[in-house]
Formats: sequence, structure tokens, C-alpha cells
Amino acid sequence: MSVSPVIVRGSLGGLPLRAALRRGALITAANWQIILVQFVAVSMFRVALAVPIVGGAFMVAVLAEAEISTLFADGVRPAAGLVFASLLHRPVALWSFVAAVGVVAVGGGVVACLAEAGVLGTLAAGERGAGGVQRPPLRLEAMRRAAAFNIERFLQAVGQWGRRFVLLGAWLYVGYAIVAAGAIGTMALAADLAVRMNWPAVVPLTAVLVTAVALVAIAGLQLAHALLQAVVATDDCRLSAALGRLQSFLLHDSRQVLGIFGVVLTLILLATAASVMATAGLALVAWVPFVGLAVVPLQLAAWLVRGVVFHYMDLSAWSAYQSQYRRFAAPEEAEAGAQPVRMSRA
Repeated sequence: MSVSPVIVRGSLGGLPLRAALRRGALITAANWQIILVQFVAVSMFRVALAVPIVGGAFMVAVLAEAEISTLFADGVRPAAGLVFASLLHRPVALWSFVAAVGVVAVGGGVVACLAEAGVLGTLAAGERGAGGVQRPPLRLEAMRRAAAFNIERFLQAVGQWGRRFVLLGAWLYVGYAIVAAGAIGTMALAADLAVRMNWPAVVPLTAVLVTAVALVAIAGLQLAHALLQAVVATDDCRLSAALGRLQSFLLHDSRQVLGIFGVVLTLILLATAASVMATAGLALVAWVPFVGLAVVPLQLAAWLVRGVVFHYMDLSAWSAYQSQYRRFAAPEEAEAGAQPVRMSRA
């Protein structure tokens, strides 16, 4: 009597780093529509958030009789800081500005999280049907199996996971607030220590240390956020249960997870450097007579390409995380889905 092998949780093992990244990139490419959906949702959130900031800038310009162009010389985020600082001595105007930004931020954040639930739900469905798409050679049939985007599935994922994704996004911003409060408090203590001990060098040293720690903390929060989304999308569980399963997954597959995170972070940094260089080049072109007229459409095209590329890398990383977690949490299903389909001749 033959005994069939029993696969226990996590016994299948994670994919090699290159295979996991290739699988995530191909699944995301097969569902290219979600890249546009994510790009539009994030862009709409940023545009909506800029509306109260522009309104506050006009209010400051009227009160201080200043040029509106000078307030936006360095961008929208510095303009928000200038508006906030200018309204400190006008409590009514200040709280009106804070309330307007808060309402738009909360509403836009909820919409962005709901769209993210549909996007990642589509990716999870594509990953379940992708089979061994990462195995060369690449075939069109494998890409078709990985293509899972449709409006019905998108809306179903929004209804199924939208509330949990919104709650998870809220906890992410709570984490951001804790990191920011800790950084501000540490800098305030450093400034007070520099005055008391007459040691001015402590402020720049503390600033470097706080910046490094804050960046690491923010990266850790974003990684935990993406992994919890993968757990929820795979197991359809509550956030409290997802935390325990994430802990077990990290203990088992931390090397693969950190490898994916490191490679994607490196690619994002390289893409950011290339984007900065391209922006600087366009700024130089703007000074050339007649040729400078083409800068605006070039900047618009660069913004579109940059947004699509960055969202593609982000979603590819998420799909790679989800593939690794599904091989850990449901090895039987992952192994069965990875088997190649052989067509028999009649």
C-alpha cells in the first residue's frame, strides 16, 4: 500500500529570489489595467489634497499681501508648511485650514484604500491562476491564465476586503504619526541639550541619527503594511489573525521577504535618481528659446511614465510577497497550481 506524501504548512519552501521577482513582474504585467487604476487613484488623492493647500495659500497671500507664486516656488508640500506657519497667529484661519486638509485627507485616503483592495484582490486572483508563469520560456497562454482583471472581481474585492484595508491604512498612518512625534521630540531634546551644555554639534549629529532611524522605521512600516495586505488577501482573515500569521511567515521566510524588499528598494532609488536627472535636464531645456515651449508636454509625459513605472514596481513587489506567502500558507494549492498543464492528443 502506497502512502501519499503529506505537505505541512510551510514545507513547500519559498521561491528563489529571482523567480519570485519574475513571477510578480509577469503577473502584474498581465493585469496591466490595475497599474492605471492605482495610478489614477493615487493621483486623484494628491490633487484633492492640493485643493485646500492652494486655498490656504490664497488666504495667506490676501492676509500678508504676498505673491502667490512665491508660496509655491518649492512645490506643494513646502507651501503647506508656509501656510501653516503663516496662520499660527490667526487661530480661526489656522483651524479652518487644518480642518479642510484633514477632511480631504481622510476622504481621499479611504477612497485610495478601497481602490487598493480592488487592485490587490485582482493581483491575488491572478497569482492563483498563474501556474508556473515564472518558468522560462515565457508563453502567451501562461500570461492569459495570469490575467484576472474584470470589473466584477474588482468590485467584489472592494466589498470583501475594503473595510479591513481602510483600517490597515489607518494604522499605517498612526505609525507614521508616532515616528514623526518621536523624531520631533528627539530633535527638541537635542536642541535643549545643545543650549544647556553649550555643545552645538549635538543638533546636526542628532538630526542625522533621527533621519536614519525614521527612514528605517518608515520602510519597516510600509513592508509590514504590504505583508499584512498579502495575508488578508490570501487567507481572508481578520487583522488580529493576520498579525499572528505574519509573524510565523517572517520567522520561516524572512530571507526571501527581505531579498524582495531590498531589490525593489534599490530599483526605486535608481529610478528616483534617473527621474531627478531627467527633471534637471528639462529645467535646462526650458531656458532655450522656442525649444523651451516643449518642456510642459515633456514634463507631463515624464510624470506619467514615472508614475506608471513606480506603481508597476510597487505592485510587482506585492505580488511577489503574496506568492511567497501562499506557498507558505497553502503549499498544496500552490504546488497544484504550479504544475504545468499538458494537453493530450486524441
